[in-house]
Amino acid sequence: MKSNQKKVYLSMLLLLLFGCLWMIYNIHYLKIKQVDPSYPLIIDVSASVDGYLSSKNLMMTYIIPLLLFYRFFIEDEHPHIMVRLTSRVHIYRRRTIQVFISSFIYAFSILLINFAGVFLFDRFHFISSNYWNICLLNLALLTCIYFSIGMLYYFIFDFSNSIIAMAGTFFICFLLYMMKSYLNIHWTPASALNIIDPFLSSGMSGHQSLIMIGKELLLSIVMILLGLFAIEKKDFIVEVSND
Repeated sequence: MKSNQKKVYLSMLLLLLFGCLWMIYNIHYLKIKQVDPSYPLIIDVSASVDGYLSSKNLMMTYIIPLLLFYRFFIEDEHPHIMVRLTSRVHIYRRRTIQVFISSFIYAFSILLINFAGVFLFDRFHFISSNYWNICLLNLALLTCIYFSIGMLYYFIFDFSNSIIAMAGTFFICFLLYMMKSYLNIHWTPASALNIIDPFLSSGMSGHQSLIMIGKELLLSIVMILLGLFAIEKKDFIVEVSND
């Protein structure tokens, strides 16, 4: 079983990773801000074209670390754990809760670094734009999307193995990004990853964001039901001692 201490260290490592990425992607804008204190750093830092919060990064670049995070953060199906659980539904409920918690921590880490960066380097626009509420809405969306991706990963995993599940999940995320970016299809989760940018640049309303959250919640429910089907078909291998 993975200890709570190891999970804390893993979460801290995650924050360090995203902190470094945030600085790398935004170092140019930080230099502009030093020269011109009135420069609205918040706009470019929160943009979704090709930066830290871009759809490309959130749907592709950050997916491999996300899947690895699941593997290290969520308990493995060791025999001594399986024999303690009463049914497949119990196993599935336990794992689903862990996937949700892991997705929330991962999404929270991404947005916390951006939140802290904007607060430190562009506090005036941070306060005037009500950035806190926007980030909370984006956190809800990103958690739902990453939870659906996590459930997709374990759906494939239950019929295969971790390598095939990682490759299959990444490929599907890649397709979703391509559909959004090159085919201009906006109903996929790839279009709901970053709503901070449309809130600041085009005036997205709270009502629109709630509709998007509702759609992602519905997708999460669908993935939960699919995963329940998969766990019923899964073959568990539990080693029995000869003693």
